[in-house]
Amino acid sequence: MEKKTKSWWSMLNPLEWIAGFFQLIAAVFGPWLRWLGMLTPPSTEGFQNIRKEDVEDAAKLATEQEAAVDAIVREMSPAEIVRAFANADIAGRASMDLSALDFDQQDWLLRLSDEDLDKLGMSTTAACGWSLEKKMVLPRYRKPPAEIEAPEVLQTPSAEEIEDRKREYVAERFRQIQRELWLAPGVPNLKPQHTPATLH
Repeated sequence: MEKKTKSWWSMLNPLEWIAGFFQLIAAVFGPWLRWLGMLTPPSTEGFQNIRKEDVEDAAKLATEQEAAVDAIVREMSPAEIVRAFANADIAGRASMDLSALDFDQQDWLLRLSDEDLDKLGMSTTAACGWSLEKKMVLPRYRKPPAEIEAPEVLQTPSAEEIEDRKREYVAERFRQIQRELWLAPGVPNLKPQHTPATLH
């Protein structure tokens, strides 16, 4: 933010003189009062209480992680390094160790376009090794995994099956109506579907 410039008229205001006097006293005596501990220290709210041991532990953990990554990279074959380089982002490629490759292989890999790197990233490790050996992009892709579950086949019912279902429905409905109409006197209806209307 820009600091507001004061006008000449503000110099005539006695309150401005008093504020300037207190600012002068604070500038002169403020460092002495802080040194003597008489002024309140600045607020530390929102800051973490970090000890020296925490910093040393974090540095040790970072060193161990870096050593583990270096060990993994040293154990990688040249084909795996090419595939990892192709799958990495720009920052990862810049920090990747390519010392397992000779100078010509490094030069070929660093000259590849993004499209070629994408092809190598989707290829198998053997294809990356073959491409590195020939210094040409020769992608080979994995076969898609076979479907484990067989697709469900929906069958349309035949005309005979439809007729059988209709007959079963009509027969069940007939038995239900017969039970409701032909109950013995004094036997209550266990499944009343229709309430008979009484005439008065």
